[in-house]
Parts: sequence; C-alpha cells; structure tokens
Amino acid sequence: MLKSIVVLSYFWLCAAVLSPLAVLYMLIDFIGLGRPFRPALGAGTRALAKSILWAVGARTTVTGLENVPDDDRLCFVANHQGDLDIILIMAFMPRPVGFIAKSEAAWFPFVNLWIAALGSSFINRKSPRQGKKAIDRGVRSIERGHAMVIYPEGTRSRGPSMLPFHKGAFKLATRPGATIVPVTIDGAYKVWELHNRIESADVRIVVHPPIRTAGLDPDQKRAVPGLVEAAIASGLPGDA
Repeated sequence: MLKSIVVLSYFWLCAAVLSPLAVLYMLIDFIGLGRPFRPALGAGTRALAKSILWAVGARTTVTGLENVPDDDRLCFVANHQGDLDIILIMAFMPRPVGFIAKSEAAWFPFVNLWIAALGSSFINRKSPRQGKKAIDRGVRSIERGHAMVIYPEGTRSRGPSMLPFHKGAFKLATRPGATIVPVTIDGAYKVWELHNRIESADVRIVVHPPIRTAGLDPDQKRAVPGLVEAAIASGLPGDA
C-alpha cells in the first residue's frame, strides 16, 4: 500500500509541476504553431511516462516499433487490460498520443491539462450524443496531425483475455482516413488490477504492421475492426 501511495503522489506532483508547460503548448497549438513543438512534447511525455513505469516496477519489453509509419494521420488501437495501458503507450510510441478519456478525467487537477495538451477528447459514456461529439473532436485532432489511441473494448478487461470490440470506436480512425497501428499489451493488469495495489510485473508490448484506411470503400472499412482485433489477439499468449 505504501508503494501505491508513493507512486500516485509522484504522478500527481509531476503533473502539477509541469502543468504550465501543458498550458503553454495548448496556447501555441491554438494559434496554429504547435506542430514544430510536438517532437519536444513527445520526448517530454515519454520521459515522464517511463519514469512512472520505473516507479511502479513495470519491466517492459517492446517489439515491432519499426512498424510505426511516418504517416501524418495515425491512430494506435490497443487492447485494454488496466489503468497502466495509457502510460505504456505514452512511454514507448514514437509520437505523442491523445486518447478518448472518461468525462470524469476532466475534473482531475493538472492531469486534465496534459490530457487536453495531447489532443485528447473527453467522453460521457452515458450520452450517445456526447459520445458522437467526442469522436468528432478526436477526428479533428487526427486531421490536425495529432496521433490518437483507442481501446475498442471500451473498458478494462482486468485480465489476460480481451473483451468484445465496439466497432463504432473505429470511426475515429476510418473517418479521417488514418493509418491504424494495432498494439498488443500483455501483463499490464498485473501491476494494479490483479491485487488492487501496485505490484512489480513483467509487461510486454507488441506493435503490429499498420493497416491503412485511406481510400477504402464501405465494405473494406467494415472489415477493418475484425482485422485489427485479430492482429492484437495474435500477440497474446494462446491468442487470448
């Protein structure tokens, strides 16, 4: 329990101390000058995320990073085992990534600023109308060159197996014609969800070959969720 308190305190302290940088970047990006600063934003968030992984004791191995293309419109799609998944993606993907966050996260002091700076969008799961607006905002972020990550299961599996994918989530990628990079996360649930406290664990990330959605006809777009789900499942032990 002490370790959990120390790690969470470190996380909030970092978010608070660095929050002025998030505000500065959002102002620069708002006036259309943010793109040249995105590599610095990515380097900073990767360093912070890796320090958090070190603090929690997540011994992480990553394979397949060579599969991440330089495409301007990019969307990472991953399975969702636990709360650590966001930190894992932020730590190891070569681009800063935004995501669709629960509306409750908008009220997290300092953390909400970093979520917004990364081009993320907040979603109210209880309101289909608000959910559509969140997807619309995410699409605009991708069109502006912000990479995004989605978890089509919609919630944490809290274990090694995947939950069914929600096909509607893929609109975030197919509407702007983004290139999808499937990502398998294996073992993240062991860090928190398995014991309801932070524990050291081995975590594995597999980055699969990209799937381009630009120029696909409607039938081909409908096949995309199945292709992505199969790719992600192939990276789990026993194709969980």
